[in-house]
Amino acid sequence: MNHLKYWLDQQLAGNRIPLNLPQDQQDLHGLTLGTAIAAHAAWVDKLELTLKGQNKEEYDPEVVGANHLCALGKWLEGEGKALQSFKEFETLKTEHAAFHECAGGILKKHQQKHFADAMFDLRHKLVELSNNVQVALVALLIVYQENK
Repeated sequence: MNHLKYWLDQQLAGNRIPLNLPQDQQDLHGLTLGTAIAAHAAWVDKLELTLKGQNKEEYDPEVVGANHLCALGKWLEGEGKALQSFKEFETLKTEHAAFHECAGGILKKHQQKHFADAMFDLRHKLVELSNNVQVALVALLIVYQENK
């Protein structure tokens, strides 16, 4: 628990450090913390490759922009609802929705040939939103573990 709080304090202070948490301490009511974090971090990388023309996959901005289709979104709408009494749950939902909205917007800008704007949003807005999702996940995990 102290490791999680230290990590959270560091993130909030702007110090990006890895979250080295044993697998058996990552359960968030059916969601594995590391998996959720890695999936959203991977989207930043996938979208950057897409913007650079180095990704063979094509993404629909409407699908990417939908926050309920990824594993975390499905968890938030399903099993995760058991944690909705925590304010951290609502924060996570809000940050997660903003992440997907931004990602979908980046793809729309890219499709409209607004390449510089899309790259700017990716490197500045989406990276920040990805970090916000990570922070919100860890904050929820802390409160969840404290109240188990």
